[in-house]
Amino acid sequence: MIKRLLFTGIFVFSILCSRAQFDTSFAKANMRRCADSLVYGFKTRDPELFTRYTYPALIGSMGGKDAYIRYISKVFMQIPDSAWKSYETGNILQVVKTARDLQTVIEFKSVIEWNGKRIRTTSYMVGESWNGGLYWTFFDAQNDVMIARQIKPDLSEQLVIPPKNEKVERLR
Repeated sequence: MIKRLLFTGIFVFSILCSRAQFDTSFAKANMRRCADSLVYGFKTRDPELFTRYTYPALIGSMGGKDAYIRYISKVFMQIPDSAWKSYETGNILQVVKTARDLQTVIEFKSVIEWNGKRIRTTSYMVGESWNGGLYWTFFDAQNDVMIARQIKPDLSEQLVIPPKNEKVERLR
């Protein structure tokens, strides 16, 4: 009888633990897909696609979708396409579940060669999912928690946004 009760307890515990792991894996897989779509929108200079994966409150604070697309199109034009050698997602550093959403910090890595310099950057974006990790939107907090809280006032206290890492080298 005790063995059966112990076995049942271990079985229930393992199911609960594996369910939690599955949820995180599900959320991370979808987060990666959405972050990769944001990167693809950037690489192809597709402001509509880029905007689709941008945090909606940020878009609203810049005057709405049309104003944001005009802004992002100008940003895309500042550096020539040939200068971008690499722009990709990196590691998912955190996933935090709050009462209202899932929040994350994810790396974005880039390499630019321009004006005789190679600039290697690792920056960090904050992401949010309102639907349990199915769909994610992102914003650049400029590696500053205060800026992140201006964009997203209910940012989890648990999120840690590392400082940007940037190396500048002279090209030969």
